[in-house]
Amino acid sequence: MVTEKTNRNIFEEKLQLEILISERKRVKILGSIALIPFVFILVTYLFFSEAYPQYYSDFKPILIADLILLIFAIREFSIARVLTKRIAENKPLSPWMQYLNTFIEVSLPSALIFEIGFFWESIAVLSTPLLFLYIIIIVLTTLSLDQKLSIFAGTVAAIEFGILLILFLSKFNYPEEIGLLNRIEFHVGKVILIFLAGVISGFVAQQLRERIYNTFELFEERNRVVDLFSQQVSQQIVNVLISQRDELRSKRKFVCIMFLDIRGFTPFAESKEPEEIIEYQNKVFGFMIDIILKYGGVINQFLGDGYMATFGAPISKGNDTDYAVKAALDIVNEVNRRSESGEIPKTHIGIGLHAGYVVAGNVGTDARKQYSISGNTVIMASRIEQLNKRFNSQLLVSEEVINEIEREGLFTEMLGEVNIKGREKPVNIYKLA
Repeated sequence: MVTEKTNRNIFEEKLQLEILISERKRVKILGSIALIPFVFILVTYLFFSEAYPQYYSDFKPILIADLILLIFAIREFSIARVLTKRIAENKPLSPWMQYLNTFIEVSLPSALIFEIGFFWESIAVLSTPLLFLYIIIIVLTTLSLDQKLSIFAGTVAAIEFGILLILFLSKFNYPEEIGLLNRIEFHVGKVILIFLAGVISGFVAQQLRERIYNTFELFEERNRVVDLFSQQVSQQIVNVLISQRDELRSKRKFVCIMFLDIRGFTPFAESKEPEEIIEYQNKVFGFMIDIILKYGGVINQFLGDGYMATFGAPISKGNDTDYAVKAALDIVNEVNRRSESGEIPKTHIGIGLHAGYVVAGNVGTDARKQYSISGNTVIMASRIEQLNKRFNSQLLVSEEVINEIEREGLFTEMLGEVNIKGREKPVNIYKLA
């Protein structure tokens, strides 16, 4: 379906734009995270180094680390500016740029650990808060909604930390009192947790992406239902169809079919201009549609001088046949009242009702679908409506309809068995108006 493909393309473009916006937020967050310790270290060195010389005698590695943080922060805010330009031009980042950028960002804590650890010749750096920087960077990759990118970040971080671990253990020895830090198993758990952070972040990113696509599909389905039924059913039924999408599939249902015909419409139309005909149809069909919708019916098609309506499909309100009869009687009474009061030109109608099983559901291809009612019940209702001319009546129903409704207080006149084309046996017909 061309429209659906267009909608999906528009959705994909907007999603990519939102991902770009999220990416810009992510690099700004990382830049800010790098600036906070940079400022803290710089202020501490400038204002407290002389007061506490015992802590600042070997402060050189910290200052180098501070420089690394500054360079990283400048880089992230520069990328944010690039992303702002791409957002304005609606140009997404290429995958290789995303992976390269993620690799560089994940390498920040590795560079800090390497620099500080080798200056101080201490494996203790592996247990500092720098370890949590890996986790923060990995978690923020979920904003890209790319499962593979998050797993890539976790894998790179775990490998880099593992290499640093092996390197430090082979280079440095420590006194027995802190010998626990020399044991590789003390640190392996960290490698595993870093990798798991990537896997979990990837899972979360994938779940978020699926939720977004599911929401899009729900809105698409809602739009399809609204487009299909917005002029035929009440908003309440549309809402039910949206929540019960299975009702649109072709299935066998028990329904009551109504056919309505305006008597003498052809000679009336012959003497009228097209605009007058449309005006008349709008006046007559307008209140009829309201009545049909009131009782939960669906007008399936207009036939120029009449229409076909269904009660019980796509949504059943319970005793749909009873609702169909009430709707038909209201229409007859309203037509008579408006004709007598002069609200509409003198109008005579004939209505036929028949209840039975039909096949109801969407028929067609992706290019064009229509909700259709098929079966002998439809043909029978049409033939019963035509009998109104023979019996000079306004509302005729089959025995199947009578068997489904409450007859107390309802005028019914049995007209006897009538031969109907397409039926081998005669059919009992009842007059209600």
